[in-house]
Amino acid sequence: MEEIGFIKRTLQGIAMGLANVVPGVSGGTMALILGIYPRLIHSINTLPLRVPIKLIKGEDIKDDIEQIDFRFLVPLALGVIVATLLLARAIGFFLSSYTSATYSFFFGLILASLIVVYRYIDKIGLYEVICGFAGFFFAFFIVGAGGIGGQHTSLSVFLAGVFAIASMILPGISGSFILVFLGEYEYMLSALNSLDLPVIAIFLIGGLIGLFGFAKILEYLLDRAHSATMVFLFGLMFGGLRVPFERAMIDPPSILHVVIPAVVGALMLYVFEYFRTKITSV
Repeated sequence: MEEIGFIKRTLQGIAMGLANVVPGVSGGTMALILGIYPRLIHSINTLPLRVPIKLIKGEDIKDDIEQIDFRFLVPLALGVIVATLLLARAIGFFLSSYTSATYSFFFGLILASLIVVYRYIDKIGLYEVICGFAGFFFAFFIVGAGGIGGQHTSLSVFLAGVFAIASMILPGISGSFILVFLGEYEYMLSALNSLDLPVIAIFLIGGLIGLFGFAKILEYLLDRAHSATMVFLFGLMFGGLRVPFERAMIDPPSILHVVIPAVVGALMLYVFEYFRTKITSV
C-alpha cells in the first residue's frame, strides 16, 4: 500500500509540475483539483525552519524531523521536479522555433485564467478597485515596459524565484506567468535545459525564501483582505498580458501564428476549469 501511495503522490506532483510550467495554469489550482491543497499548505507551514540553527547549536532535532510530512512532500516534490525538467525542454523548443505562436498560446491561457481569479473575488468596492488599478499599473507600466524584468542578473533570478514559487500556493495564479511577467521565463527554461546549476541554485534559494516567507504574507493578506488581494492579483495579471502580447507580435500578425494559438490556449484553460468544477463539486 505504501508503494501505491508513493506512486499516487508522485503522479499528483507530476500534474502540479506540468501545470506550473505552462503560464496561465496554476499548480495551486491543480492541487485544489486533486484534493491535496489543504494538506500542501499545512505541510509547508509546519516545516521546522529552525532545524539548521539547532544543528549549528548542537541541539536535538528529532522531534522537529518527525513532524515533517515526508510521505506526502517527498513524492510530490519528486513528481514536480520530473515534470518540470521534461516539459521545460519541450517548451524551450517551441519558444525557439515558434516564438510568436507560443507566446500567443500563453496569451490565450493567461487571458482565460483571469476568469478563474475573478471567481475568487468576494466583493468589489472602492478599495478593491484602487488595488486592482494599482496591480494593473505596476504590471503594465513598470514591469511591462522593462523597468525591472529581463535583466537576467543574480538579483533578478533570485526575485523571480521568490515570487514564482510563492505564487504556487495561490489557486489561479501561475508561477510561470510570474516568470513571463518578469521577463525570466525563457532564461530559466534555458537554464533548466542546460542544467546551469549556479542559476538554478539562485532561483531555488529565492524560491525557498518566497515559499516560507512571502507565502506567509500572502496567506495573511488573503485572510485579512481577501478580495482586495485577489483584485490586485487580477489587475497584475491583466496588466502583465502586455509581455506575452508584445512577444507574440514579433512576427507579422496572422490567423495561423497569433489568433489560432491564442484561441487554443483559452479553450485549453476553459476545458481545464470545466473539469475542475466537475471534480470539486463531487
